[in-house]
Amino acid sequence: MTFRTLEDAGKFYRDYAKAAGFSTRVRCTNRKGNEIKNQLITCSREGKWKSKISPTEKTNPTAGLNCPARIYIHTLKDVGAWIISKVVLDHSHPCCPSKAEMLKQHRELSMSIRRTIENNDEAGIRPSKTYQSFVAAAGGHRELNFIEKDVRNYITREVRNVSEQEDAKEFGKYLLRMKEKNPNFFFELQLEEDQSIKLAFWADARSRAACEYFGDVISFDTTYNTNRYNLVCGSFVGVNHHGQSTLLGCSLMKNEEIESFKWLFQCWLRCMGGNAPKGFLTDQCASMKRALEACMPTTVHRWCIWHIMKKIPSKLNGYKAHADIEQQMSHVVWNSHSKDSFDRNWNDFLVNFGLADNKWLSDLYEDRHIWVPIYLDHHFWAGMRSTQRSESMHSFFNKYITRNSSLIQFVKQYDNCLGSREQAERESDAADFHTVIPCATKSPIETQFQDAYTQAKFREVQAQFRGKANCITRLKNSAIGYSVYEVGEQVSSSILEKFAVTYDSVAAEVKCQCLLFESRGILCRHALSVLSFEQVSQVSPRYILKRWSKKVKRRHTHIKSSHDEPLMEPRSKRFDQLVFRSQNICEFASESEELTAILHRAYDNVMAEMEAVKAKRKGTSSLSHEDANLESVNELQSPPRIRTRGRPKNRLGSKLEKQIANATKKKKTKVLSEINLFDAASAAHSSSSQYQRQVINYQFRVPAAGDNSLGV
Repeated sequence: MTFRTLEDAGKFYRDYAKAAGFSTRVRCTNRKGNEIKNQLITCSREGKWKSKISPTEKTNPTAGLNCPARIYIHTLKDVGAWIISKVVLDHSHPCCPSKAEMLKQHRELSMSIRRTIENNDEAGIRPSKTYQSFVAAAGGHRELNFIEKDVRNYITREVRNVSEQEDAKEFGKYLLRMKEKNPNFFFELQLEEDQSIKLAFWADARSRAACEYFGDVISFDTTYNTNRYNLVCGSFVGVNHHGQSTLLGCSLMKNEEIESFKWLFQCWLRCMGGNAPKGFLTDQCASMKRALEACMPTTVHRWCIWHIMKKIPSKLNGYKAHADIEQQMSHVVWNSHSKDSFDRNWNDFLVNFGLADNKWLSDLYEDRHIWVPIYLDHHFWAGMRSTQRSESMHSFFNKYITRNSSLIQFVKQYDNCLGSREQAERESDAADFHTVIPCATKSPIETQFQDAYTQAKFREVQAQFRGKANCITRLKNSAIGYSVYEVGEQVSSSILEKFAVTYDSVAAEVKCQCLLFESRGILCRHALSVLSFEQVSQVSPRYILKRWSKKVKRRHTHIKSSHDEPLMEPRSKRFDQLVFRSQNICEFASESEELTAILHRAYDNVMAEMEAVKAKRKGTSSLSHEDANLESVNELQSPPRIRTRGRPKNRLGSKLEKQIANATKKKKTKVLSEINLFDAASAAHSSSSQYQRQVINYQFRVPAAGDNSLGV
């Protein structure tokens, strides 16, 4: 058989192998310079592999059975074609055509499948779910020409295949691409002497603009196991006008030493224009505490109370009454409404349980000003008392990345997190614009908040209006324009808590002992009860914070969050563009059979035209400065190596070289005579024992039982 190209010959043998029930591989290829002269393609079970590990220790499956099946292809220089000069059809093993589709060579991922896998992996969809979506779309496992393992291998080898040597370079290229897309993108790196990354910080343009409105209170927390280098991930998180978490910067650190935190906090301040936040929440870390004192001396530092209360069982479980101790400590921390009452209650707690000598509790009391609510709630915290907002961001990362993830995978998921936060804010802004939550009462004050606040914050205000029904207001004493009230709140059927509320009618100012407005920016039910008692119809503008307003035009809403475009090959880009455009056409054509038939005819015509163009371009092509672009330049290939003019064309060869040349010439003449004989036999329709059918039709027959050969 003869073929126009070597690829055609190889494809024919692969198709033959699939029909027969085996797979093939290229055993060897001989070249002369850059030109291929001949090629040997064998059955994939050719040869025999012997493991270096003793079978008594471990046995691995092997496919090698010294199978002799093969074809030998070589080029005919004078004819410009490729000929199969040797064929062995016998196998040393049974062949099963029905199982051939499970062999690796006959499994294939199309471009559409590959692009879907890449997009799903970036979106954090597990490979198993991706494969199941392919199964559902195809109508069953048998309709697919690949298995789930192929999907996983493609992700591992192609999508996530970033070496440690290239990872840092790709990370640096990502930062530069983001800076090129938007000059307001900020990043800084600190490197070791060997140029490895020690510290890294970056924030996109949207985060920097959002910090202008939501950078008054920051939650910062670190987490581990986000990358293969064990770099510690730290995220700066704020609260937007909907009460949602918003990312205001990300960092990677080699260690958690004081100097590392100092570099990071100073870097964050430079990024955000030097404006230090009013409040800063962290976990109970001494290094962070000292770094904050040095970098942000005017900022109020707060420890995460959730982390501290979580440690109670592990720190105090050695005591017999540890359950009662935990309950009483929680009561002292959360239900002390003044600093004096907390000090008294804490001392009573230590005396009652004999804990005066406990070092952990003594240290906590010494640091009470940075974790006990009553010492901190007179500052604004946007409703935050713990670093759980930062931890929720880390849990988002942990869904999609592991300790083996590369840096470039991490920043991709960080981009996804930024995008999801941006989308949540956009959806809430749209809901505020198009819908209104009705008032729960007839109070004009509630209407005032309904008109100004976002829906999320107005729901918090409504919760206070509903809670007002459980409050009893009693005037304790009053002077000219100044009154002191005692508001009793029925917390449960047996508990009545009392709160002192003052009202200044001249300054239109109301203050409550619970400090809800000071810490969260929401008027409490106790203050609302007093305002209702005083028959106040409008609250002072000081109690309607712009921070929670839906009417403020914020600059960051006009900036897109950073998102790195995938670095695809030109063919993949063209494929995505064509698929995107064809979707609208297919949707329109699917409305009726007539439109569908029109589209099918158009597809057939276009396919024929493209095949004709492809056939014309199979030779040479040109590229000029007028039509050149980046994609066409990326497709350029290096020229083949040209033999230098070092010796004459006809040199005096040795006697052995002349004998080899004469033998090769005789062999080529013999092969050409066999081709002529084959052509004559085919014309006469003879039934030669060597060729049982006209091979040019590519017809196969399934081997009979016990027959290991396949006739062509």
